[in-house]
Amino acid sequence: LDDDRVDAISSLAVELELDGVVAVNTTVDRSALTEASVPFAGGGVSGAPLRARAVEVLRRIRLVVKDGCVIISVGGVQSAGDVWERILAGATLVQAYTAFVYDGPGWPKRVNRELAHKVQAAGASSIEQLIGADGRGPGDLATGRRGAQTGSARPAAGSRVVP
Repeated sequence: LDDDRVDAISSLAVELELDGVVAVNTTVDRSALTEASVPFAGGGVSGAPLRARAVEVLRRIRLVVKDGCVIISVGGVQSAGDVWERILAGATLVQAYTAFVYDGPGWPKRVNRELAHKVQAAGASSIEQLIGADGRGPGDLATGRRGAQTGSARPAAGSRVVP
């Protein structure tokens, strides 16, 4: 989706008082693929080629929905550093799939261990305090938004989360 559509959907999420959104699973934009030899087989692009755009979209959504909406960030998440970047950019939750498949069942434990060290090094008592802490918007433009989101990082029972 282009930026205008992301903004429109984010505004709609606020208008409908949705409890959460999931962004970004795949894209049909193939410009991030560096291998000219990769044949077009249809369908969406996921994984590493999606990482930069997924973070950009996350920041756009967070600017619009503020702290009133859970954002589940997905797309190109491969390391604790990727998860950390998403949290600082405003993700309430981070989802990974491909990294788990390729790196095995020990992947979540390794990521959580690294995140615990990062939280401690940041001087925070919980990762929740760091949600949106980088205060940057799309394209790394300063937005003035600083600090953490308050409340639970888990969607409440009966919540409406739109993928």
